[in-house]
Amino acid sequence: MKAPATRLQLLSILAGALCALPADATLISRPGGLVYDSAQDLTWLMDANYAGATMDWAGANAWAASLVYAGHDGWRLPTPDPDCPGDYDCTGAELGHLFYGDLALGLGGTADTPITESHNANFELFTNIADTAYWTNAALAQDTTFAWTFDYFDGSQIAYGKDQLYLAWAVHDGDIPEPATALLLAAGLAGWAGRRRRG
Repeated sequence: MKAPATRLQLLSILAGALCALPADATLISRPGGLVYDSAQDLTWLMDANYAGATMDWAGANAWAASLVYAGHDGWRLPTPDPDCPGDYDCTGAELGHLFYGDLALGLGGTADTPITESHNANFELFTNIADTAYWTNAALAQDTTFAWTFDYFDGSQIAYGKDQLYLAWAVHDGDIPEPATALLLAAGLAGWAGRRRRG
């Protein structure tokens, strides 16, 4: 009776290994218009202007919160860098990590240079990345009539009035795998386990 339990444990380990990401993976294209960032454990919309228009801060947050994409809700705007007072090199911001790390030439981004002019091949994983500011999900603590943005024109994190119009780019915590792939893997493993039990 212990053997089936051991087989199931092995199947679980195998399934985990098949779904695990390589240690050096950072941006991974997912089906259905998604890009998974393994370094930040975030899933980005491939389309950096999926909303199709600029909007004020309240509108951007409402749009992200109501978004259902690839069968998932729970989308939000990216977080800013809480330790960056509003300047360049704010790599703790989710958009800043993308700008200065995953999309940049060499080992780091270039402050004061538009991302469309200075980027690596990862840039091609996305569509409609613009040289403009994107809203984050956080207001400025010192004056809540302002909210943080991250500007892809020059790599700066700056607070602007919430009534200004900028782009919104939605992110989702964690990985959103293709549902069909997960179901096929589960069905295959269950079938294999059933055959082993009968055999």
